[in-house]
Amino acid sequence: MDDVSPAGRGRRTGALCTTALGAAAATALSCAVTAGPGTALAARRPPVWCKPGGALSARAMPQKVRMSDCDLRGRVVRGENGLAAAVPSDGTSVTAHALGTDGASELRIRVDERKGEVTVTTVGTRVPQGRPRQFRAPLDPCKDGTYQREPSKWPKGATIEWHYYAGTAGLPMSGVSTGISNVFNAATDCNSARKFTPPPDVSEKYAGETGTAPNVTTEATCGDRDGTNVSGWEAMPAAEPEILAATCTWYRGSTTIESDTALQAQGKKWWPGPQDGSSCPAGSYDAAAVTTHEAGHMLGLGHVEGSQHSALTMAPTVAACVDDPATLGKGDYDGLIALYGGRTSTA
Repeated sequence: MDDVSPAGRGRRTGALCTTALGAAAATALSCAVTAGPGTALAARRPPVWCKPGGALSARAMPQKVRMSDCDLRGRVVRGENGLAAAVPSDGTSVTAHALGTDGASELRIRVDERKGEVTVTTVGTRVPQGRPRQFRAPLDPCKDGTYQREPSKWPKGATIEWHYYAGTAGLPMSGVSTGISNVFNAATDCNSARKFTPPPDVSEKYAGETGTAPNVTTEATCGDRDGTNVSGWEAMPAAEPEILAATCTWYRGSTTIESDTALQAQGKKWWPGPQDGSSCPAGSYDAAAVTTHEAGHMLGLGHVEGSQHSALTMAPTVAACVDDPATLGKGDYDGLIALYGGRTSTA
């Protein structure tokens, strides 16, 4: 806030900086603090919620923050259900998603350096115990055309190169690669061909294994991007215990420029999915189903809320040993076509 107290209380209310040129010396910069009724500038105090250290709470701050009040760039902002992201310092924006055993969370941080503003929005979904009051039976996913779009997408016709990070837990790659392929190639159980046609006009290219983990911290926080799309297994011991996976997507304007996905390699049991010809061990989660959901975020799809849409891939819940989200429903596919149009060639 500006200090608008009456003059004469002994407070410093402004600062005037002038450049002094000496005849026999180099240019020097001097800054004189002035006070009194003639002062034109007022000292701006940061808001109470803008603390100098540690993560900042999205709940405590206004949705739109002026950088002149609190410069969030480089700071970590924490949203619903513990989901957090570092506010980019390079002029990009970021969307963070986390999928858990009991629901999902989203945190959007849009940076507008031209206006000097950062806009923060966050939502979280928890699966209620028992049947909720507003429960509605799930619609047939092959007829449910519901979808939600995120604020950014890749350019139409783009080929997205991604790297695989194996981590150290010895978990297989097959579920991750299958999940990514399922989204780009519109895999479905809604027809005998087992795919929607045409697929969306965006393609993926596996660029090899990398020793660099996704830009997701041990707390499942979106860190600083490095220009490489990485998906794979990462131990996140400081994350919320329910988290299965986190995806961070960076964008400039409305164009996505990087997306990383980390599947929780610590404290969770995983099944590669039925494509390996195995059955699901009790209490395990289908890596292909979870990755298909996360790859939907990578391409610009958001969560679809409501129990009636819970059979779609982009529903914000996933149950153990359930592989249904690994194949797209009508709404999942319709959302991809709305974003990218149909691919004219599948070669």
